Formats: sequence, C-alpha cells, structure tokens
Amino acid sequence: MSIIYINPYRFAAAGPTDPDFANVSLLLHGDGTNGSTTIIDSSPSPKTVTAVGDAQISTAQSKFGGASLAFDGSGDYLTIPPSVNMSLGTADFTIELWARFNTATSNGLFQLSSGYLNSQVRGPAAGGTNGGFWGIYHGTSFLQSNQVPSVNTWHHVAYVRSSGITKLYVDGVQLISVSDSTNYADQYFTIGGWYSNINLLNGYIDDFRITKGVARYVSNFTPPTAPFPDA
Repeated sequence: MSIIYINPYRFAAAGPTDPDFANVSLLLHGDGTNGSTTIIDSSPSPKTVTAVGDAQISTAQSKFGGASLAFDGSGDYLTIPPSVNMSLGTADFTIELWARFNTATSNGLFQLSSGYLNSQVRGPAAGGTNGGFWGIYHGTSFLQSNQVPSVNTWHHVAYVRSSGITKLYVDGVQLISVSDSTNYADQYFTIGGWYSNINLLNGYIDDFRITKGVARYVSNFTPPTAPFPDA
C-alpha cells in the first residue's frame, strides 16, 4: 500500500491582495516604534515622508497594527515630495484613511496643492473638518456637510472621484457629492493639515492610501476591516 504525504502548507490560505495595488501612489500604515519619525511608504514606488514639528508614530492609539501617526495640532504635519504619480490629473482617484480626532474643531487631514499647506487655494484636493463639520476642497470650491465627527473615535474617510463626480464618504456613508472636472496637476502633498498652519490635525491617522486612476467606492460601502494590503 502506498502512502501519500500531503504537505499541509501547500494549501495554506494566502493573505489578502489588492487587485489595484499597481495604482497605489502612497500607502502609510503608520506602524513602528513609539516616538519614531521614520514613516514608511509601502506603495510600489516608495517615497520619502518627512515629519514636520512633532508629527510622529505613536502607540497610544491605532486602528490596525498597534501604532498610528500622531499630530498635536500645533506645527505638526507630514510632507511628501513632488512626483508625477502624486499628480491625480483629470482621472478617477481614491484618497482614504482612518482618522481619530482629539477635538472636533478644524482638523485638516490632507491637501494636494501647489505647495505644502498652500493657503493660495489653486485647484487643490483636500479633506478634513472645518468648524467641526466634514468638508472637502475640490478645485477652487469648498463644500461642507452638516455632519460632525465624533471625537476619540476612529472614522474611515474616503475622498473619491468617479467619472467626473467627487464624493466624500465617512464610515462608508456619502456626505458630499459634486461634479468635478478639475485637473489636479499639482504634486505637493501634505498629511495632517490643509490650507494653512491654523488648520492642523489634533489627533491620529492610520492606514493612509492614495489610489490613482481608480475609484474604489462609487456608492455607500462597509469600511475595511483589516489593514490595506501591501501587494
């Protein structure tokens, strides 16, 4: 009688993968040692992330992985150097992240513009809260919802353009929808603030991802339940 040996690892389940990973321009998990300013970009084309002020990795809070990116609202933000794949052009895109606010006043989350925290709002894409309400910049216009974030709570935030319509989703629910044909040609990207240094985030960001050329969400959805895949 022949004995057939079956290697149990041969059929082990593979981890989750992202079919749009090749389109990911930026992927920050915010993992690392408490207090570290070494922030890794896990996208296919890794970029240098510079921590300004006291922006750093913190193990005090996290959505996934035991750490996140911490900002205290006073001079803290991250910068990504200009590059072609940070320019979103006129095509679809998805900018998404998890955010946790210490205060529900004005908390900028990100801005793509002609300079870091550029107050000369020339065609930026930007998202965050203004006066406590969720809002976005698209082109030269600002739109504000009538919804306020809960403090000390993780929120999934997705800023998505699909076929000329830009939407803001919070926790999978659409809050804003607007026609948007803007050419987002600028390449300077800021995380942890928008417009100026008086609109900086007081809180945390985890799993920040930009997908260029892909609208990952086109209607209400269930937010991710695991970290974004690295492949």
